[in-house]
Parts: sequence; structure tokens; C-alpha cells
Amino acid sequence: MYTSPDIQNEIIQLIGSEITLQIVKRAIKSRFFTVLADETTDISRIEQFSLCIRYVDLELYVVREDFLAFVPVCDVTGARLAKTIKDQLQNLGLDLQNLRGQGYDGAAAMRGVFNGVQAVIQKEFPKAVYTHCVSHCLNLCLSDACNVDSLRNAFGVISEVCTFFRASARRTAILSRKLESSDSASTNLKEYCETRWVERHDAVLLFCESITETIQALEDLIEAKGADSGKAQQLHHSLCNFSFLIALFVAQHMLSLTHALSKNLQSIDIDLCSDAVL
Repeated sequence: MYTSPDIQNEIIQLIGSEITLQIVKRAIKSRFFTVLADETTDISRIEQFSLCIRYVDLELYVVREDFLAFVPVCDVTGARLAKTIKDQLQNLGLDLQNLRGQGYDGAAAMRGVFNGVQAVIQKEFPKAVYTHCVSHCLNLCLSDACNVDSLRNAFGVISEVCTFFRASARRTAILSRKLESSDSASTNLKEYCETRWVERHDAVLLFCESITETIQALEDLIEAKGADSGKAQQLHHSLCNFSFLIALFVAQHMLSLTHALSKNLQSIDIDLCSDAVL
């Protein structure tokens, strides 16, 4: 009946392989491509590469960025990571002689001019020009710009409030009823990403739109005098603080501008693969 875990996993792997094959075929047809990679540790504490390629789709005449694979890594030195990237691309059938760009973050192992991944690859493939990921640069700039006590404290309060409601089905139901009565587009608050500042835009925007209903939900919890009324009182006081409200709406405006800028950056063809085709 195709319901066993082994069969389901096999079907998923087959579908994934077919999708990857189609991506590689488009990239080969385009000829030139850029590699995009980032190393991270997943929830099971396994170091791995997320590997993507950027190329021009000659059928639609658009620049595409497609995910290829997660690649487990044990050695995170520049030389070893560079070898992992080259081996994985070659195994997928891509010709590294057509590699025209590299896009990584600013970590020493990736961008180092002597032993970094980009330097190791560029020694063998000189036309693979390295570009520091512009979205990552924007993320770093925004992170530094938000190193202000009032803004940092405001984000901390938002995180506490979201966690407080999401940790209990009863609290979530109370907040959902408040949001539904106000014809809100959402029935719950949204947690924001701790590391990617640009991705906080939607969460902060939703929090700004729902702050009145959130305060009303906290007031209901305070009046109920339950075990969580003390925490609700603390959060209610924080949300009604004038300094918090000013910082919240300043952050919302700032993140909206940054979100728009991020979208514009993503639409700019900055790598050499598009230039080569044009």
C-alpha cells in the first residue's frame, strides 16, 4: 500500500533526485553558473553545507537560484570545504570549468584570501569570482545598527510575549478569540528568526497590528487570577511602556525599509554568469 516509512522515504528520495536532475539540466544548458554555499549546524548537531547554484534560465530568461543538496561535513577548514563543494558539483554532473562565481558569507573559512574556500577554488578556477553575499552584508549592517538598548529590549519583549502565548493552548485560544473579533488576518502571533534580521519583518509587522488585542488577552489572563497571571501582569506592563511602544514602531518602520531593500538586492544580477550569457 506504499504506507511503510521505508517506501515513503524512497519515494521522497526519488522525487528529490528527479528535481535535482532537472535543475542540473537547466544549469548545463545555461552553461555558466555560480555556486552558493553556507555551512551550519542542524538541530541534531551535524555540520552540513547547504549547496545552491545560480544560473540563467534560457527558457524563461530569468536568473534562478536553486537549492541542490545538504552535504554533511566533518572538517570545516577552507581546503576541506572547497573539496566538498567541488566533489558534490562534479558528482551532480556540472562542469567546474564553467564556474564563474562564488557566493558565501564573511566567515574566515569561506572568504579567507589565502586558505578560505573562495581562494582555494579560485586557484584552480580563476574565473570563479568571489562575492560576499549581499543579503548577508545587509543582515550584518542591520544587526549592528540595532545594537541600541531600547530596540534590543523591545525585541526581547516581543519574543517573551510570543513564547508566553504559544506555550499554552489556553492562552493561545484567548488570544485567537481576541484577534478573530477584530477581523485580523491572523489568529496568532508569529515567532521571528533569531539570526536573520530581515526575516523579522513579518513577525514585527503582525505584532504591531495585533498589539491592542494582545494587551486585551493579557488583561483577561490577569483578571482570571490563574497561575500565569503574574507573568501576564509583567508582560502587560512591558507592552504598555511608552519607551517600548516607540521602539516597537521605529523597529517596524526600519525593518519595512530593510525588507524592501532586500527584495531589490535579490533582483540585481550581480554575478558573472548572467553577464556571460548577455
